[in-house]
Amino acid sequence: MDKYGLKDYYIWNLQGDEVYVIDVNGEIAGVVDIIEGLDYIIVDMLARNKLVDVRGIGSSLLSFAEDYAKSKMKHKVIVEALDTAKDFYLKKGYTPLFIRDDNEWGKLTVMVKYVEESVLVSTSRN
Repeated sequence: MDKYGLKDYYIWNLQGDEVYVIDVNGEIAGVVDIIEGLDYIIVDMLARNKLVDVRGIGSSLLSFAEDYAKSKMKHKVIVEALDTAKDFYLKKGYTPLFIRDDNEWGKLTVMVKYVEESVLVSTSRN
């Protein structure tokens, strides 16, 4: 989160991205930027604020993005992982597809996870 500020998140939101934050005691603890495609979402950015000492922020944001995809009836979540985050995504069930070069970030591993729509089951007791 050191590279971008609130102004950037606001601009991305104006451009059509869905930007969500986790607030901890008035501080932004993490942010996820979601772009919707036809049958998928891209987690364009997932970042935690190192200055807010709360564990599990990245996992919570990724879980939120996956639930978001399901709620929008999207079938897959795509991420572009830095080398430092690749193991995190592997542990969360993401599969590497290919590696691409990015002018700003260097080598990124494009990864995917297939998600299924949530099915609500109603049970009634008579």
